[in-house]
Amino acid sequence: MSRIIVPAAFLAIAGLVIWSAFLVTNGTTTQSLLVNLGTEIVGIVITVAVVEWFFERRRSLERARQLAWSALHASEHGIWVWQGGPREVETDQLLGMLKAVTAEDPLPDFTQNLLLGLGTRAKHLLHNELPALESMPGLLVAFEELARLNAIREGGKVTPPRKVADILELGVEGLARVLGQPTEPMPARLIRYVDASEEAQEQRYFGGDQGGGPRRIASPATQIF
Repeated sequence: MSRIIVPAAFLAIAGLVIWSAFLVTNGTTTQSLLVNLGTEIVGIVITVAVVEWFFERRRSLERARQLAWSALHASEHGIWVWQGGPREVETDQLLGMLKAVTAEDPLPDFTQNLLLGLGTRAKHLLHNELPALESMPGLLVAFEELARLNAIREGGKVTPPRKVADILELGVEGLARVLGQPTEPMPARLIRYVDASEEAQEQRYFGGDQGGGPRRIASPATQIF
C-alpha cells in the first residue's frame, strides 16, 4: 500500500507546487523556480517508479523460476514412485515414461495420495503466487494442469491411469518449456529400471528393510514445493 501512497503524495505535492507558481504575481523568477521544482519532483517520482517496477519484475521472475523448478522436482518424485526409472532423470525421460503408461498400470492409494498432494499444492500456489506465475509465459498453464491432479479421486472414483499420465505429461512439458529443458519424449524402451508394479511402487514409496521387502512407515511428506 505504501508503494502507492508515497508516490501519490509526492505527485500531489508536485501538483501543488506547480499550481502555486501560477498564483505568484511578484516575478517570473519565483514562478520558474516553483515550476522547475514541481517538474523535478514529478521526474524523481517517475524514475523511482520505473526502477521499482524493474526490481519487482525481477523478483517475480526469480520466484517464478523457483516455483517452476520445485514443481518439476515434485513431479519427478511422483513419477519415479509411480513408474520407477533412474532416481535423477531429465524431462525427456519423464515424458517418455508418461507416454508409455497403459491403462493396466496400477495406481495404489499411496501413489494417489502423493499425486493428490502435488495437485493440491499446485492449486494452492495458483491462488497465492499468481503474480509470479503470470510473470513467465506458459508457467500458469503448467500449474493449472498439475492442479487437475487434485481431483483424481473425485466422487470416490479414481481417474484412469492413462488420464493421470496425460495430466502429468502436460504439466511436465509446460514446466520443461518454461525452464528451457528437453520437451521431446525419450523412447520408454531406452529408460532403465522402469517398473510400475504395485510392489515396486510400494518399495519406492515406503522404502525397504534389509531383506529387501517393503515396510510401511510414516508417509513421506508430499508438500515438496
